[in-house]
Amino acid sequence: MKFLEITIKDGFFKKTVLFSDGINMIYSQNNSAGKTTFIRCILYALGYPIPSTKGLKFENMEFELILTNNEKMYKLQRRNMDMTVEVENEQLDYLLPTDFYEIMEKLTSCNNADIIDNMLGACYMDQEKGWTLLNRGKVIGNIAFNIEELARGLAGKKCDDQLRELEAVKKQLKKYEYMYSVARYQTEINQEANNIVYDSSDEIIDKKIEILRLQKMPLEEELKQVKDILRKNKLLVDYINDLKLIVQSDSGEQIPVTYKNLLGFTDNMNFLSARRKLLSGDVEHINREINRLIEKKEKEIGLVKVQTIIEKFDSNISKIKIDQIATQNVIDNLKKKKKQLQDEIKNFTKMDNPVVPELHEYINKYAKELGIDETYISPNKDYIFTNDLKSLTGTILHKIVFSFKLAYIKMIKEKAGIILPIILDSPSGREVKKETVNEMLEILQRDFSEHQIIIASIYNFDICIQKTINFKNRLFEDEDFVSNMQ
Repeated sequence: MKFLEITIKDGFFKKTVLFSDGINMIYSQNNSAGKTTFIRCILYALGYPIPSTKGLKFENMEFELILTNNEKMYKLQRRNMDMTVEVENEQLDYLLPTDFYEIMEKLTSCNNADIIDNMLGACYMDQEKGWTLLNRGKVIGNIAFNIEELARGLAGKKCDDQLRELEAVKKQLKKYEYMYSVARYQTEINQEANNIVYDSSDEIIDKKIEILRLQKMPLEEELKQVKDILRKNKLLVDYINDLKLIVQSDSGEQIPVTYKNLLGFTDNMNFLSARRKLLSGDVEHINREINRLIEKKEKEIGLVKVQTIIEKFDSNISKIKIDQIATQNVIDNLKKKKKQLQDEIKNFTKMDNPVVPELHEYINKYAKELGIDETYISPNKDYIFTNDLKSLTGTILHKIVFSFKLAYIKMIKEKAGIILPIILDSPSGREVKKETVNEMLEILQRDFSEHQIIIASIYNFDICIQKTINFKNRLFEDEDFVSNMQ
């Protein structure tokens, strides 16, 4: 893959830069001329979620990138999350980040996600993190690199089930760690309050009001039923009176029917009337108590300092029921499970994987050429998966990281057939001499002549540069933006 041309638009400003197939030097005499921004523009135009630099918002800009790969020419146009790819008179529209893998597959003819995910980390050295990123970590923004993924991808090995299980364990672990943090915070605030968990005054009043309302509900329901029965009984009495019914006794006496001679009717009505009075009194008493509490709450709100947000938060946290010991036990078990799965995946990655010794061979070769002895590069092939970077500092770390990156680029070319561009942002660190950088660049010039190389620096190096892109000022501040072929 080689970049031919990029056009960057920001409002009324527009810059177009052409690239050479060989070594391109992005040069300026100072560190704030926009070299890093320019490189990030290239990667953003390629579809990566690259963070903007100070003063620019990539999501508001337009990018057009023309590149070649496998003898095909591609024109990429990107504005925010919308991306168009033109190739061989065909125009394809994509939406990022959803279609990122589809775009990369179109550009590289590679459909292996493990390789695609790690291509940028292999070929790009960011000025902030890139020169210390050995085999895993963040490349730029949230874009990660992982040597295990790359080794599996290059060897065509898959362990999707273990990876899915590991991801699920990580999510669970994160949740329980949050829970444990809450439990510890809860312990702290309870200790500060002498281990007494209490409600605020208005919370206590609200709870009392709620209890009273719950007590009132069945009373009101019974009162409603009693009143309904009394009403229906009254209607029955009126109905009987209107009928003027007469009954005859065994002795032949005729007796008019009234509510007075209905057996038990008067006693029943008296009982219902008394019950209605009692229920009405109970309901009225509860209503008075509720109103009293509401007035008390309103008065306290007016007189008492309102709780701060943190006080309310502490009060709520103190009431959460969390078993700190049980939570810690779950965390310990999840960490063991996580370690077990990681070991399984790592062992699977290494087992019968021809990529591992080949990577180690390339790393060892370039490290030795740069003067790194076996004290730092272990003959054990597992060294490429090391987590121990404590002993590596300054120039030694610089050289070893560079050796690792060259090995990645070589293997991606050999196993996946992808010739990646090599992008180096500020290869001269504070502890790295110019002579050391020249040694590294000579290796690039000798062994990676098929690759396009882009270097951003404030220094000139002793290599054959095909093109210098000279920044005299910031990217969009000066029209004296110069691009010279050499």
